[in-house]
Amino acid sequence: MLLAGRTPDYLVEITFTTLVAYGSFFVAEHFHCSGVLAALTAGLVVGNFRSSGSISAAGRHALGPFWEYVAFVANSLIFLLIGAQEAQQHFKGLWVPVLLAIALVTLGRAAAIYPLCALFARSRLKVNMRHQHVLFWGGLRGALALALSLSLPEDLLRRDLIVVITFAVVAFSVFAQGLTITPLLRRLGQIK
Repeated sequence: MLLAGRTPDYLVEITFTTLVAYGSFFVAEHFHCSGVLAALTAGLVVGNFRSSGSISAAGRHALGPFWEYVAFVANSLIFLLIGAQEAQQHFKGLWVPVLLAIALVTLGRAAAIYPLCALFARSRLKVNMRHQHVLFWGGLRGALALALSLSLPEDLLRRDLIVVITFAVVAFSVFAQGLTITPLLRRLGQIK
């Protein structure tokens, strides 16, 4: 990122951010660490460098749309690949673990939102209860969860079960929560 800040060419800056993202993934994988988390960390670093002024103005304007497009393509590919894999999967006998996982993830989201917001209830950082409900129900999970489950070692015991349950939780998130968030926002008076 220090090298990226030394050039006025936004295409070179985009290239460096791409190298940081993919390079961090491969280096982490080489050392048997999580490549997904390394790439996520690299994204946080790039985001902070972008706002620090070390990237040119043209680079700052170009990086957003470029990475938005890359994220769109990556999300689409992950969902297509998982969908193709899970289309072969039989969910018989998995309903109890799937429903339990969905319930635990939903309860975990509630346990993260409501008590933490309660800590700030008497401060200027107070979060309105309607907004808390939106934060709770809008906690969509997606490509990152799927990528993490797919990055588990092939020889891990019950890896396939973890991938299937992760897919089910993400599918619930996208379809149940994603399709009902707009009616919830309307009911809470947040949108017309």
